[in-house]
Amino acid sequence: MLVMRWLWKGLFFSLFFVALNQLIAPVVFSAKDDVPRITIQELKAKMDQGEDMVILDVRLGSEYAGSKIKIKGAIRIPVFQLEDNRYKELPRDKDIIAYCT
Repeated sequence: MLVMRWLWKGLFFSLFFVALNQLIAPVVFSAKDDVPRITIQELKAKMDQGEDMVILDVRLGSEYAGSKIKIKGAIRIPVFQLEDNRYKELPRDKDIIAYCT
């Protein structure tokens, strides 16, 4: 009987978290911010035109190492290291385009 009670509680909590995720996730991931975004095609056009910018790869080590996508000339600073003052390595006088996959 005790096992059945635990199974029902586990099922209830699982369903609760699934329902909560369905309610909250659309709000979190559709939130608007003031960060301008560009497409891959727009970035390529800027690169082809020789625009003076910095491309910042913010992927973690394992994501970077396991990816075939690497932009030549990009500066790689994992996102968590930006909080540790590594952002100071970036120039202030250029547009910075950050990306991850």
